[in-house]
Amino acid sequence: MTYENQYMNGQTWPKLNILEILRQRNPLVICITNDVVRTFTANGLLAIGASPVMSECSEDLKDLIVHASALLINIGTLTPDKVSYYKEAIALAKKHGVPIVLDPVGCHAGAYRLSVVLDLLKTGAISLLRGNQSETKAIYDALSSDTKEAASTLGKGVDGAQVADSAVTAYRLARLINCPVVATGEEDYVSDGTRVFAVPHGHPIMTAVTGTGCLLGAVLAAFFSAYYPCKNRLSIGEFLAYALAYYGLAGESAVQVSGIKPGSFSTAFMDALYSLDDAVLKSENRIRPLVVPDQLEVYFISGTQDVELNENRLLSIVEDACRGGVTCFQFREKGAGTLVGQQKLELAQQLKQICAKYNVLYVINDDVDLAMAVNADGVHVGQEDMGLEEVRNLVGHKVVGISIHSVEELHKTDVIYADCVGVGPMYATSSKPDAQAPCGPNQITELQGAGLTLPCVGIGGITLDNAKPVLQAGACGVAIISAIAHADNPYEAVQQFKHLVDSTK
Repeated sequence: MTYENQYMNGQTWPKLNILEILRQRNPLVICITNDVVRTFTANGLLAIGASPVMSECSEDLKDLIVHASALLINIGTLTPDKVSYYKEAIALAKKHGVPIVLDPVGCHAGAYRLSVVLDLLKTGAISLLRGNQSETKAIYDALSSDTKEAASTLGKGVDGAQVADSAVTAYRLARLINCPVVATGEEDYVSDGTRVFAVPHGHPIMTAVTGTGCLLGAVLAAFFSAYYPCKNRLSIGEFLAYALAYYGLAGESAVQVSGIKPGSFSTAFMDALYSLDDAVLKSENRIRPLVVPDQLEVYFISGTQDVELNENRLLSIVEDACRGGVTCFQFREKGAGTLVGQQKLELAQQLKQICAKYNVLYVINDDVDLAMAVNADGVHVGQEDMGLEEVRNLVGHKVVGISIHSVEELHKTDVIYADCVGVGPMYATSSKPDAQAPCGPNQITELQGAGLTLPCVGIGGITLDNAKPVLQAGACGVAIISAIAHADNPYEAVQQFKHLVDSTK
């Protein structure tokens, strides 16, 4: 039986054929890369269906850039002369609208390398930063620190190590530099500043073959050519997660053929990149959506029922709240006189545009069909709504939130299908007429003591005066309705909540 979405009038999203699109387009990828990996990179790009060209001077690049689908800059063999060329190449690519992938090889290991990377990022033209977890952490620490000591480099050679909280670092760095970040390690992470995804890396033997990391940067560059046809269906973060999944699957497939032998692996890896198709990529379902604590810090929930059924007022308040720094917005349209059908769909689409403008996670309350129809970032359901497993099967890699009110509910909830939890009501609330009795902030501590490991947010009757105990009890953030929707100045109200959360960490 085919599932029919009530908002889509019998229409369905087109099938995802990412690899097919890439291979049909045969994108030209200009590689400014290190001396060690040129042949491996060229062969890898040919294997995936792209056309590689290596360029080493501006005169040459001026002729090539007009035909290019992407530009890779890999700083593996760095010299002062090359730095000048990197900057010239970035200027040319920016002029012609060509996406730029920067691979900051070894920037965690030396101050000079790190300074070069920071200088290139200042151009504001980088489309994707791809590094190992040590490299991305070094960049984030340098950009977010006020002291040179805190931004000092720690590394040995260009290899990286697994770094704690790399998913959080990728999310924060993507927001800081305003472009997607891929951080590779034992598990790879990608964030576009709104969403975060985890993807299994492939196989450890890949780290024993020179060039597999550098080739990944080139492969990601080639994938940019296939994004436009998919952009209404996938965020750039999820799209890049598919690219990582493809690369990891190729590594695992190669090991099955070659065994754990670096020399044999290289050949088998090229074969796997060439032979894997979209059917394999989609069937493996290797992409895991994540919610990091930062995304829940100031979680605004609202619908027309909270603003006297005034759609324009809701849009204005949500935009002010997004400007003020809310980290997540949940569209909750429930109650007498609220919108349904086409009107609800149109308002949801407008709210999505606002959230996308400010890189705010956009979640739909209790309406899976609507979340799918507008391609929201996620959906939140209650205990009496659709079951979590069914929700996950329908929404795929979107964020799934669940309300939990007690330890008893926790034990009967399939939290394996969820990504985050709303706990409440913390206090008495008038925003939700059917709300249960207040459970208080201690309920968060009890749930975590009973095994809740997902990031959670406290909800229900929260104001500036009573939010701190919720955070101190273990919540990542606070979910707010009236204190923002009814504020004289929603922008300032959000700013005050942000300051409170930051000061309580």
